[in-house]
Amino acid sequence: MATTPGVPRRHIVHAANASLLAAALALPAGLTISSADAQSANGDRAGAVAQTTDPPQPPPSEPSGPAEGETPPPPPPDSDPAGPTDTTTSPPSTPSGTPDTTEPPDPGDTDGQASEPPPEQEEEIDEATTALNEEKERVPEELVSTVETLITLVGTVEDPRTKPQDRQGVVESAKNLSTALAAISNPRTPPELRKDLTTTVEQVTSALEKVSEPRVPTEKRSTLILVVKRATSTLDMICDPRTPRGLQGQMVTTMKNTAYVVERSNGPEATPALVPVGSSQDIMHAPRTPSREREQLSDITQQVSSLLRKISDPGTSQEERSEAAKELDEKTARMKKQQERAASAQERPKESLGKAAAFCSSAVFESMPESDLVQGLKKLVPAQWEEEGVKDFWKAEEKSNDTLDVLAQLRNNEHTHGPFKVVPLITELAELVPHDRLFGTLGAAALSCEQTATYLEEEFGVTVGSWLTKGGE
Repeated sequence: MATTPGVPRRHIVHAANASLLAAALALPAGLTISSADAQSANGDRAGAVAQTTDPPQPPPSEPSGPAEGETPPPPPPDSDPAGPTDTTTSPPSTPSGTPDTTEPPDPGDTDGQASEPPPEQEEEIDEATTALNEEKERVPEELVSTVETLITLVGTVEDPRTKPQDRQGVVESAKNLSTALAAISNPRTPPELRKDLTTTVEQVTSALEKVSEPRVPTEKRSTLILVVKRATSTLDMICDPRTPRGLQGQMVTTMKNTAYVVERSNGPEATPALVPVGSSQDIMHAPRTPSREREQLSDITQQVSSLLRKISDPGTSQEERSEAAKELDEKTARMKKQQERAASAQERPKESLGKAAAFCSSAVFESMPESDLVQGLKKLVPAQWEEEGVKDFWKAEEKSNDTLDVLAQLRNNEHTHGPFKVVPLITELAELVPHDRLFGTLGAAALSCEQTATYLEEEFGVTVGSWLTKGGE
């Protein structure tokens, strides 16, 4: 096929795929999916972490040494995940023979004029795109197409129908990967680390592109985007030359394993088992996590991620897979205990009730399936939201110690906000995430939930689920 003179073929390929990715990311939360996917972030192994905004500080002490990574097995044959496959991977042709890239209608969206993304997210999209374009001019030639894929992915989430949570996840992942790209281009980066970062960027980008496909169920996509975002959050620490090489090696191995499983997460067990790994990465990334606890958590998390990779490998026998699954249960339980120890060892300043409640609520919004949130909070939503219904609970902001301002996207894609009383909101959220899954679900943000529960019990005499009871008993 002839191409326009002067335009590289890869630009045409990315342009042709952009609208399909946008349509996939804009799919509504109301699509029917399998029960395993619907509970993917709420099962025994399920959980996710809230983002941390503070830059990480490298640990001063040396860990025992790097855990060895596994040799990537050959890619598995294509198979459809458990969920709807409403669209194909290539656009149909019009009568004229040109590709039809018109986005399909979203069955869960209601009629209405879609509002633009929130200004803060538009600004973040611009920042991420600018950073990626700058890095594209500096990276080795073999990475140029990977960077162009990232630029395409960031551009597609500007679609106003995209859920704010998904948009945030893709943009933050791209920003995190820009850190790795800068390190790859830096001549002072050790050759071994540069090689690790190069393969990591390629694998993570491929995984992010895979989960953006139309055939991936909506809630599963949101969970996997969240997993990728949290995995890439450790790149600041990995690229910091002060970080001990052993810890770098473990984190790189865990990220590669995570990307491998995300790209092959067709089974019902893969998605919920991945999320606690992201919780570990969030806690390791938190600058207040002590070095010793970070190293111990990194070690057990790398073991869990390796087991997940083995289970996801199509070359693993059924017997080996069954044995790995049993070992995974035991090591995941150990990892969750270490998550709580590592997070609880942080020296965090005491926050106001409103601030702690806002951070806690935002973490739950980010981590839980939207269908669970819509059902759990249906009695609390403002009256003006009820007619359209909520598509995405985005985040909460402090308004006062007894009221939060909750930002959301309605099913007509309108962005709105409304007041929620702290006590009923937090008590309902505690029903969705019991204590025994709190740290595996929210990561470091679980501490804000515990602090909120303490405030409510001491000041209002309100018991917040099992959040202040060890083991949820």
